Amino acid sequence: MELGKIYMNVTVNEVHVKRENDAFIVSFEFSSSGESASANLCGVRDTDNLCELLKADRLWVEKSENAQFEYGAFTLGVSHEYFSEIVFDALS
Repeated sequence: MELGKIYMNVTVNEVHVKRENDAFIVSFEFSSSGESASANLCGVRDTDNLCELLKADRLWVEKSENAQFEYGAFTLGVSHEYFSEIVFDALS
């Protein structure tokens, strides 16, 4: 997954979540317009929106502009019928 790229016509079939201390690593593979891609989101602290990945039509990653956050240097945007966000520390 590339920073700043918008992935359209997304299909996510499975999401894996692994606890790492007080945060989680979220990994998933998806197809976008017929091409395969994957992402590992490190440092996810709020897991409430993870199920939204399975409904995603569009995905994108943005770097947070507010450097004063204690965590959450990046945001994964998830769009389908509405918009949701997953905040995390690093993309690998």
